[in-house]
Amino acid sequence: MQVERVISNSITQDIRLKGHQSIRFAPDGFSFLISVASYKPVKLEEYTFRNPVPRQELVTECSRILEENGLLAFEGETVLITDSMAATLLPRQFFNVDKNREILEKICALEKSDRVFDRSISKRASHLVYAVNDKIIGLGNRFAGKVKTLHASECLLSLSDQVKASDHQRGVLMAEVQTHTLDILVIVNDRIQLLNRYSLNDPSDFIYFTLNTMRQLELNPESIPVYLSGIIHEEHELKALLLKYIRNVVATPYFLENLSREHTLRYMILSEGSKCA
Repeated sequence: MQVERVISNSITQDIRLKGHQSIRFAPDGFSFLISVASYKPVKLEEYTFRNPVPRQELVTECSRILEENGLLAFEGETVLITDSMAATLLPRQFFNVDKNREILEKICALEKSDRVFDRSISKRASHLVYAVNDKIIGLGNRFAGKVKTLHASECLLSLSDQVKASDHQRGVLMAEVQTHTLDILVIVNDRIQLLNRYSLNDPSDFIYFTLNTMRQLELNPESIPVYLSGIIHEEHELKALLLKYIRNVVATPYFLENLSREHTLRYMILSEGSKCA
């Protein structure tokens, strides 16, 4: 397992009582961010395996590291962010809590022990319905403070507020790229046209899914901007490749104190989780 410690400041008792802690699970690892009450980061670490591993192994390893650092005793706000493939956005008029599981099972196979959650997206008059592995739920029960379990898609929806209002009107595509996952959000005329996620065999696969989405939704690559977040930064070769097909490819605007632009892009979903909660 590889470890990247981006920020490793000490965590005071005041932060433990009033701060924010967010943990994101990916197919090949997990990352966690701890910030003060005003959201200034004080600790940011990422743990990754060479290949995707079973969820139980991820959660067990995450639990061990949290316990070693005394973070299970965190009394502030904790947010767990899942990257489950079983997630969908429903307009409010079609939402029926009794049918949530049935709907998700048509999208992705669920384990019997998976729990189905839903979150109201008030600004969009919609509900996000998603599955959460029981191992993650079990981890959440171990924290001393309040815990909320969110889906990465909700964080991407929240990030769309960072995009200019004019882009919401004319049309915009947001792509959040990680090593094994891709989330795409398309907004046109200030309405969500698509919110989807994909499993990637290689990060370069995101280019195919992005171009295919634009083609299917008849989005003009000469005028519709693509906002990137995740591992594809300004100097990344895959951004240069995408620019061969799409005229306007930019980084999603965001600010995280004391972080480089590359790290801000990579961890903005992790940060946004605390703000969504």
